[in-house]
Amino acid sequence: MLNVVPTVTDPGTGEIAANISDPDHSLNYTCGISIVDFAVSYGAQTNISYVAISGHTAATPAQATIELYNGVTLIDSVVLQRNNNVMFTFPAQAFQDLIIKFVTVPNNYQMTVSFIAAGEIITLLKGQQAGYARNWLNRHTTQRTASTLEVGPISSTQRAKALKGSLSMPNELAIFTEGTWQTFIDFSFEQPFFMKEFKSKPESTYLCYDPLHGVKSHPQTPTLDVITLKFTAFNGLT
Repeated sequence: MLNVVPTVTDPGTGEIAANISDPDHSLNYTCGISIVDFAVSYGAQTNISYVAISGHTAATPAQATIELYNGVTLIDSVVLQRNNNVMFTFPAQAFQDLIIKFVTVPNNYQMTVSFIAAGEIITLLKGQQAGYARNWLNRHTTQRTASTLEVGPISSTQRAKALKGSLSMPNELAIFTEGTWQTFIDFSFEQPFFMKEFKSKPESTYLCYDPLHGVKSHPQTPTLDVITLKFTAFNGLT
């Protein structure tokens, strides 16, 4: 939904609604202070199977809920204890009005959101290797502590640090590599993409960028390929 300007309920003074549809995370939108849920409407949309939110602060003061609607019909929702990025996935459908609603406590809290995206998902059904980093649970923080001569801690400094992720699919069908995956490679160089680890957990999501793709032949059969993907990740936790 790049370049789509949404309609905002409880708009912020002087805020630019188009910022919400821009993957540039230096561009944000802060809602107003009315006692009403902050909602973003994208109108009619077709062939949508995911909606994702990155860089929000809904759960900063207290537990928050994010809800996805097709008009007046609730499609999915998630209750957040922390400001995790969120990705709702569902069977592809047409939306009469695609609405994302943020239910915060208090309901006049001025929350901020950086980026909302929607489109078609790619489901990886086979071949993923276990043991990769759970980047939706990790922190964008590194710490350095000064110590005494006896190595007792004195003081600490912290700084932000990007997370790194990788995905390995050593047994992927060649027909997938030559078709759907090629389309995804092109997309990944045009804009960031979202990765969701658990279907039932919308909060198990992180935004990925600076991809490094690799495709090799399988050592035993030409019908399979070895796919690798390395990327930088942003999970929204601050």
